[in-house]
Amino acid sequence: MLPAPLSPPEGVVRIEFPAAGVDDGVVRLREHTDADLGATVEASLDPDVLRWTRVPDDNSVELTREWIEGWRAGAADELHLLVVDASSDEILGAIGTVDMDFEQGRCGLGYWLAREARGRGVMVRAVRLLSRWLFEERAIERIEIHVEPANAASRAVAERAGFRLEGFLRSYQDLKGRRTDVASYSLLRGEL
Repeated sequence: MLPAPLSPPEGVVRIEFPAAGVDDGVVRLREHTDADLGATVEASLDPDVLRWTRVPDDNSVELTREWIEGWRAGAADELHLLVVDASSDEILGAIGTVDMDFEQGRCGLGYWLAREARGRGVMVRAVRLLSRWLFEERAIERIEIHVEPANAASRAVAERAGFRLEGFLRSYQDLKGRRTDVASYSLLRGEL
């Protein structure tokens, strides 16, 4: 039995994600729990995670708890999930939606993977699982992944998961105080 997820503040309605998560027999996507905080922070402090993501360089259990509570309090249209081993429940990484736009039927995905889980196809499975769930359970027609061009591992995940490279967006985002380009990938309903 899974521990109870961190609770949203009273009155906040979130995207409903199955309490048991979704899995393919190898990996499972599920919500964060209090018991996950230490292992999540430890995995997130990997230099490659810090380099390519918005995870703070000084991440801590308290910062992670505040972040989870913050998005639950103010971002009812987002999902932030853990990627875990379907058998052992070991934390392998994290995945979530960004820039959810129900009116336009599109959203983006962001993700990171613990060092020990890399090279096994874990994140490709996670991206496919979440994409399938979004297409089946929400009125989403287009899912995007934006990746820095030099992040070869993340670009490979997008491509192996079936996303198509559409082009490069120059100076697209501010990431920890530096402007970065992104490679823009997309997946449309029916392409998975």
